[in-house]
Amino acid sequence: MKHYKKLLLLFLIIITLSCILAPIVKISLDFMLEKGELFADSVNYENGIYDFGKVMRRILMLAACIVFVILRKSLKIGPLMALGMTLNSGCFRKFLFGFLIAIISLLIYYSLALYFGAWLIHIDYHLVGIVISKIIKYFLVGCLIGLIEEVFFRGFILQFFMEDMSVAIAICATSAIYSVLHFFQAEVPVTRGFQPFVGCTTMSQFLQPLFSQFTENLPSIIGLFLVGVVLSYGFLLSKSLFLSIGLHSGWVFMMKVDGLFLVRVREKYEWVFGNSNQLVTGFVIWSSLICILCIIKKVYRNTHNFEAYLK
Repeated sequence: MKHYKKLLLLFLIIITLSCILAPIVKISLDFMLEKGELFADSVNYENGIYDFGKVMRRILMLAACIVFVILRKSLKIGPLMALGMTLNSGCFRKFLFGFLIAIISLLIYYSLALYFGAWLIHIDYHLVGIVISKIIKYFLVGCLIGLIEEVFFRGFILQFFMEDMSVAIAICATSAIYSVLHFFQAEVPVTRGFQPFVGCTTMSQFLQPLFSQFTENLPSIIGLFLVGVVLSYGFLLSKSLFLSIGLHSGWVFMMKVDGLFLVRVREKYEWVFGNSNQLVTGFVIWSSLICILCIIKKVYRNTHNFEAYLK
């Protein structure tokens, strides 16, 4: 069976398992919300209604972990991921290089956006005392997200595709999956009580924007696809996941930190600078991604033998 068919089957298994687990998890969560407020804030619980979309995303992660653990040998997950995570003297340098490129690119973006009035400086002086702690927190969160997503998308999916696809097609396929999965963000309000099809309902809500609002979401799809392409080439050209982890971590860090100092002026130059929820919808970010790709190719121009790397 072709690898893309195996991966499609794998995703279907994960979604099916998630839909089976969803009503069971919901019963347990309903009970905990009724007895106390320990999880109330995390699911926006109010007046007997909460957001099951957040819960479903955790269930999908749990189902994926279960499936990957069970099928780890047949999918060769361990060996594939280990290829890009080899520790050597250049690991930290590649991570730092990627992290700094990401930060510099977004600093240029914010500077242009401030100049044209798409963003404004806005500092909440009540938060001054905890700014440092928040910056440290966002750095750690950025690194965690960068590590998890890069190990999964570039460390596993990309290399899995490359075993029976050309490099270009494998990168496009991985980037498309990376883009689509970022739309699993819908809010799905539910009430307490047993709902046997809550998993299926939530998954349909996740996928709905891709079909019913495709035109509106097209800039986000393009932007996220370009991000995936840059991260994939960063991994392959450097022959290490640490560069792509650094890039990914830096972008996440900056997009979380900006809320401490800046505020987006809605509907102003949106196609140029994106919106407050998706910076990747703007031409400035698209241009910066192309520039980053050119920089990475120039720095690692003599190390692009992808096939040799995978042997």
